[in-house]
Amino acid sequence: MKRRFNPFLQAIDAQWPGYALVYAGIILALAVLGISANRGWWSYVPLSAAVVILLGYFLLGNLWALSQVYGRTGLNPHQVLFDMGRLQPTDRLVFVDLGRRHCPIEIANRLTTGQTIVIDVYSPQWAAGRSLVRWRGRPPHSPDDPRLLWRNSSIDLLPLPDASVTTVMMCQVLSEFWQRGDQLTLLQEIRRILTPDGRLLLAEPIRSKTTWITLGPAALNRKPPPHWQKLLTEAGFQVRADKGLAGLIHCYRADRPSADLARQLSLDLVI
Repeated sequence: MKRRFNPFLQAIDAQWPGYALVYAGIILALAVLGISANRGWWSYVPLSAAVVILLGYFLLGNLWALSQVYGRTGLNPHQVLFDMGRLQPTDRLVFVDLGRRHCPIEIANRLTTGQTIVIDVYSPQWAAGRSLVRWRGRPPHSPDDPRLLWRNSSIDLLPLPDASVTTVMMCQVLSEFWQRGDQLTLLQEIRRILTPDGRLLLAEPIRSKTTWITLGPAALNRKPPPHWQKLLTEAGFQVRADKGLAGLIHCYRADRPSADLARQLSLDLVI
């Protein structure tokens, strides 16, 4: 019997070196605090206590953020995207992924006779994050489900014809690519395979007041919402709707304009 996959625990496992470092810092600060109090080095006590409190706070804040993003009762951004796209149970959906797999598997459960084509665009050349490598090393079991079709590809050549699909979904994929040019390349390739008026459903972690409070300096690794909106526009999409989730994730529905609307947009004729 296969053990049920838990994305929250998998996310912790993927980021374990960072947690181990913070935990070691807390233990070291507690040791300094105890030694200082025992030997009467009172000037070190407040500093050690402050370090313990600060590291403990950010550790708990990071775990809370992970539980919101990956917990089964959390924000579920991929489910929010499904609803934003007004997808039908019979729709044909392309899910661009990086080998995490849990999101397309859960989305496929909402389909009946529809199908989800999952395209893994991972490459260590473009997305070199070590936590992603650890996640890919222990992915969830791929069910034998006719609603799921698995393919491997690259960001510059998705294995689908021009204008062949109506909906593409991505959840925390673009942010794994460090180069803005790589992010733009993938978006332009998605635009190629979308039909006119086809929709891209995108969710990405963001930098906000919430992430500064809960993640501290780690928030520097995230982009603010205007970055993603500007990138979508530059790739030739028109943002139709967006939704923030607890200041941690931002969701977008961006459509590929029809030919006439695209010409109007390029001439700045749409008010």
